[in-house]
Amino acid sequence: MSNVSIIFTPEPDQWGLRGDPFLWQLLKERYQAVELPYPPNVLREEILHIFADLTGELPEPGKHYYVDQFAKTHVGMSTGWISGDFWQVTAIPLLMERLEQANRS
Repeated sequence: MSNVSIIFTPEPDQWGLRGDPFLWQLLKERYQAVELPYPPNVLREEILHIFADLTGELPEPGKHYYVDQFAKTHVGMSTGWISGDFWQVTAIPLLMERLEQANRS
């Protein structure tokens, strides 16, 4: 049986900010033990909840969010920034689409 983490491969061709890949990886690791099928609406709410836990708020267009744990774990202060636009417009819709496809397989 497959797990939800398969929807995180491949990574997007382009990221919003330098911290976005670290959030992507954190989510991929979190869903390694979660089996398919999985409800897309639940995944979406969980991603938003994790985003809010890390940043203090939900992703909004045009906003950037600093995540201290990403900056401390990886070299350079700019690695701590994630993009609200990337997560709202690109990442979450991409993951929802991939999850729906994986659930059908």
